[in-house]
Amino acid sequence: MRQIRILGGSSTGRKTLVGNLMISCGLGMSTMEKLQRTGIQRYDRMTEFFQQENIPLSFETSTGPWEITDTKIPDVVFYVVDASAITEADIIDTRIAGDDTVGILESCTRVILIVNKMDKLGWSAEHFQMIVNRATSELQRDNIHIEKEVFRIVYPSCEYSKFLWPMHRN
Repeated sequence: MRQIRILGGSSTGRKTLVGNLMISCGLGMSTMEKLQRTGIQRYDRMTEFFQQENIPLSFETSTGPWEITDTKIPDVVFYVVDASAITEADIIDTRIAGDDTVGILESCTRVILIVNKMDKLGWSAEHFQMIVNRATSELQRDNIHIEKEVFRIVYPSCEYSKFLWPMHRN
């Protein structure tokens, strides 16, 4: 099973991303029904539910099984930034995972920058490109060399209810 490490500052949308990945890629019907019964309707509140229910943060895609983990040697790092909170400070905080952050980023062959909350900026392509360019420059400044591929991935904001369907009881 390949491993994903999600990094990013507080309030950037990491928990929302985890909930979205789990709903979009990995929940079976029985888990979906249990989640629906709890009344949780926001992606960012699902991580706690998964932990309480001992549900692993894992899912399958067409490329195989994936697990969201705190490993120091992931196959992929998703680095989440809040587009609406970007200031003159660094976009990439190399202390986000403590002293291990640089090592995690260096050891990983794929670092995917997730630019979240673009809706608060009217989906500005210029702002998006500025964030990607600054993040890439910061990583290069810290001698973390990545291949730069820019993707725009849009996932629904906070609620997952559109993915749910009524539970049928016999």
